[in-house]
Amino acid sequence: MNLVEYSASKLPVYDIDLDAPPEQRWKKVGRAEGENISALLDDVVDEYLDHVGWLPAYLRPALTAMAKGGAGLAGWIVDWIASLFGQDYVAEIRGIARYADLPLGHVVLGNLVYDICQVGGIPGVGCSSYSVNLEGKPTLARNMDWIFPASTGRHSRLIRFFKGNRHYVSVSVLGCVGVVSAHCPGEWAITLNQAPSDGLRTQWGEWPTLQRLRKVCDGFGTYRSVVRRVREYDTVSPFFAHIVGVAPDEQTVVAGLGSSFRQRRTARSGKSADYLVQTNHFLDADLQKHNPTEDSWEENGVQYYYDTYPRHRSLERRLATPPASLEQVVRKLRGGPVTCENTQHQMVFQPASGFSRVWVRR
Repeated sequence: MNLVEYSASKLPVYDIDLDAPPEQRWKKVGRAEGENISALLDDVVDEYLDHVGWLPAYLRPALTAMAKGGAGLAGWIVDWIASLFGQDYVAEIRGIARYADLPLGHVVLGNLVYDICQVGGIPGVGCSSYSVNLEGKPTLARNMDWIFPASTGRHSRLIRFFKGNRHYVSVSVLGCVGVVSAHCPGEWAITLNQAPSDGLRTQWGEWPTLQRLRKVCDGFGTYRSVVRRVREYDTVSPFFAHIVGVAPDEQTVVAGLGSSFRQRRTARSGKSADYLVQTNHFLDADLQKHNPTEDSWEENGVQYYYDTYPRHRSLERRLATPPASLEQVVRKLRGGPVTCENTQHQMVFQPASGFSRVWVRR
């Protein structure tokens, strides 16, 4: 399978009206994509149950029952999630299950993919992102690599969330109401990278990570307000949020540790050579104890590769010569070890000009 530019893929861009009743927002998506959502969530269920051994013992019975369509348990979990962060996204999840004619448990599981991987200490594989100034305009380039499930790329769609005359576009996985990557033309762009979870406490009483990022995006606003909102609430598990705005010095990586936050920025000079690189490990000296010490390991007969370090080194080398055009920004992402067979999405966002290009694996 190859990465195909979304504009040439003949795939749709779906609109989600944030002023509509939450349970109705995904009606068109659910009806049009029901079979694809079902196929993706079946892959989630099959692959998670194959690896259920790596889940904490206290989660296995609940996850197994929910994955097999236990409506009562799934409904209880949905209601519990609602008590944590309100009803809107929960109503959306219920709406997707209804209009796609799917077990509620499958859709709930699909919406907790990121945090479940984090609890198990298993990298989905990872992500690579960098931001750089191009003619004074911050530009964000990003690969999303993921293997749980491996069919993520072909089941991804562009979703345009709008409220009145404001909108942002999310590179979304079918059935998931959360946000992994988003671009608000004229204001900001944001992407989520998986962070190490070793030695960091899981906080099941806090926001699921993808839904937390969605809440940030639904608030629209400026780059500065997005950076502020990312840091306002705790999450179930750690993450990296790479954010750019429209001014030369508006490039930030926020490391969410679950209950606290760290922030890295480019120099305030705004020079074209200023850039930020983020893969899937902590750069702060006092946080490096949470980084994996092994590049690969085997678990339950599966070989895992943690290639965050070579991806980071490769991007640093490539950016020693800054890109001089948007095409060069894209080329800096291409080729191994940064782009690999597990790369499901590739994208370049430039909020100041409104430029956006997205590729998905087909």
